[in-house]
Amino acid sequence: MEVHIPYGSQMVGFQVPEENLASIYQPRETPGCDAPEVEIRRALACPLDLPPLNLIAKANEKVVILVDDHTRATPTDLALPALLEQLHQAGVRHEDVTILVTHGTHRLSTEAELRRKVGETIYASYHIEQHCCEDQANQIYMGITQRGTPVWVNRLAVEADRLIGIGHVGPSPYAGYSGGRKLIVPGVAALDTINASHTHVILGFRQFGRVDVPCRQDLEEAGALVKMDLVLDVVMSQDERIVRAFAGTPERVFREAVILAKQLYEVTCPVQVDFVVTSAAPYDIDLYQAVRAVEYADALVREGGSILLVAACPDGVGGEEFYRLMADRSKKPEDYLRDVTRRSGKVTFSVLGYNLARIKAEKRLYMMTDGITPAELKEMGFSQPASLQAGVDELLRQYGPQAQAAVFPQGSATIPVLQKEST
Repeated sequence: MEVHIPYGSQMVGFQVPEENLASIYQPRETPGCDAPEVEIRRALACPLDLPPLNLIAKANEKVVILVDDHTRATPTDLALPALLEQLHQAGVRHEDVTILVTHGTHRLSTEAELRRKVGETIYASYHIEQHCCEDQANQIYMGITQRGTPVWVNRLAVEADRLIGIGHVGPSPYAGYSGGRKLIVPGVAALDTINASHTHVILGFRQFGRVDVPCRQDLEEAGALVKMDLVLDVVMSQDERIVRAFAGTPERVFREAVILAKQLYEVTCPVQVDFVVTSAAPYDIDLYQAVRAVEYADALVREGGSILLVAACPDGVGGEEFYRLMADRSKKPEDYLRDVTRRSGKVTFSVLGYNLARIKAEKRLYMMTDGITPAELKEMGFSQPASLQAGVDELLRQYGPQAQAAVFPQGSATIPVLQKEST
C-alpha cells in the first residue's frame, strides 16, 4: 500500500504491506467554510456573553490586539480586517491600535513572516510590536497564582484601554488545547512567569487532550489577572481552513471551541502498535515544535516499539540551548526534573527533555529530516534512516511478519485516545 504524508511544503511517500498497516490516523475530515470572512463576521456580530465590539470600544481608546506568531497557522490576515472594521466603527483611530505578536519563548518573527501573518495592507497601515519575554523593563507585575506562579505581563497588554485576542483552538501537549487566555500566558508573559507555569507540565505527562491538567489551570488563573475585552478564536480543519469562529469572553469562547476541537482532533485507537510513522505537520519549523508529534505518537506505541518522525525542520533544532540540553547523554529523566525545579535556562526545554527521556527509556526514536545534521540527530538520540522507505523497511524487519504499524499524516494535530481510555 502506498502512503503519502506531508514533509515541509511537499508530500513524501512510502510503501507498507496492507497486513502490517493497522490504520492511518488523522483529524476528522471536516469541510472548511466556503466564505471564512463571512464566518468571522458572524462570530463578531454576536459574541458569546458580550455585546458586539463596536458597542464596547470608544473613540480615543488605546487598543492592543494580541495575535499568535509565525509558528501557528491561525489565519490572522483574514480575522484582522473584520475586527478592525468594528473598532473603527466605534471611533477608534488607526494610530490608537497596536498589534502585539505573542511569541512566548519563541524567536521573534522576520519581516516576511509578519507580512504573511497580518497581511500586506495591515502591515503597512498599523503599528506592530513583538513580545520579548526577556525584556523586563516592559513588564508589569500582576500578582501570583494559587500554584505559586508570579505573573509579569507585557506593559502594552496591561495598560491598553481595550485588549483583544485572535488565536485558534487546537491540540497542545502541555495545556490540552490552545486558545483563550493562552495568548496572555505564555503569549505575552515574562520568561520567569513562563518558566514557573511550565513546571506544572510534568504533572500532565501523557494526559493529552485534557483541559483540567495543572498547567492549563495555572495559565487560566494567571491570564485572568489581565482583563481581556474579547477573544476571537477559530477551529480549523485538517487542511487549515476555518471550520467555525468563536468570539466573546475568553472563558466562554474556549469552553465552546474545545467541544468542536475535540471532535476533530481526537481519534479513537483500538490497540497499541509496534511502530508509528508520524509527520510533524503542521508544526515542523524546527525540532522544538516537531517533538509534539513524537509525544502524541508515544501514546499509541507499545513499550519496546519505535517512532519514526518525519519533519523538514528548516530552522533546525530550535536553538543552541535546546540542542545542548537534548544532546546531553548523561541526563536521566530525573536530571531534567532537577533543571525544571531549579528553573535552569528555559524550563520549556527541560520539560521537553524530561518527556523525551521518558519516551526514549521505553522506545526507539528515528527521524527523517534535511534540516538537522546526522551528527546532531545521533547526539540527541535519534537514528536517521537513509530514506523514509528504508526506515519503514527496517522497522518491518525488526518487528517481524506480524508487525503492526500506524501512520499519522498530521502527527502534531492528532491526539490518539486508546479504546480503553475513551470508554
